[in-house]
Amino acid sequence: MNINHKLILSISLAALLAACGGGDGDSSGEADQAAGDAQAQADREKLAVATTLTYTDPTGSGWRLVRDASSTSTRIVLNLVGPAGLTSRGVGFNLRKGRGVAFGTFTDGAYAVNTGVFELKGSNPNYEPYAGTAADPVLFVSAPLKTGEVLSTGIFQKDRTHSPKDLTKPLIQVAVQLSVGDTDVEKSLAAGNRKGDVIALAVVKAKMVPADIGGLPDFALSPEVIAKARMTDITVEVGRLVAN
Repeated sequence: MNINHKLILSISLAALLAACGGGDGDSSGEADQAAGDAQAQADREKLAVATTLTYTDPTGSGWRLVRDASSTSTRIVLNLVGPAGLTSRGVGFNLRKGRGVAFGTFTDGAYAVNTGVFELKGSNPNYEPYAGTAADPVLFVSAPLKTGEVLSTGIFQKDRTHSPKDLTKPLIQVAVQLSVGDTDVEKSLAAGNRKGDVIALAVVKAKMVPADIGGLPDFALSPEVIAKARMTDITVEVGRLVAN
C-alpha cells in the first residue's frame, strides 16, 4: 500500500468514526441512549393502567360530597353533607359517574347508606290516615337509572311532628369504585383508565325538602301553603376523582 492509499484509508476511517459518534472515549452516544431510555420509561408510565383511586374533597362549605374514612384505594365512599345554619327534612340527588368506575353497594346490597340523621318512621300512635305511623314505608331509595351512568338517591322525613334536621353531619353515603374485574389490571383495562386520568363525577340534579314544607295550619290548604310545599333546587359540589 503506497502512502496515498494509507492517507485515503485514514481519512475514511476517521469519517466513519465521526459518523458513529466517536471512539471509545466519546460519551455523547451513551448520553443520547440514556435520554432515549428515560423518555421511553416516562412514556410507559404515562400509558400505564391505573389500579387505584384518590378523591380530593371540594373546598366549598355548601352542599357537597366528601370522602369518608372507610374509603380504600379502590373504593371511595362519599358522604353528603349540607351547609351550616340550615335545616331540612330530606334531600335527593342524581350522581353521574365517569368512565372506569362503578357505583358500589354496601353490606346489605343497597346503593346507599342511611346514616340516621333523618327520622324516617312516623310518630303517630293512633294510626290516623293523615299522619305518619311507624308502620308506614320509609322514603329512602337509591338505585342506578336505566343507563347505569346515574345513581338516583333520596331520603325524606314524612312525619312533620319530627323536627327538621341539622345538615352538617353526613346525611347519606354512596360509593364509587374501580370497575369490576378479576385483577386490578383487568379492572383498569376494561375501563380504559390510565394513571393520572381525572374521572368525571358530577351531581346533575339535586333537591332538598325545606324545614317548613307541608305545614297545614288548621288543615287549611292555602295558596301560601301550596307555594311552599315544593322541594327546593340545590347545588351539590363534587371533589376531584383521579385514577392512579
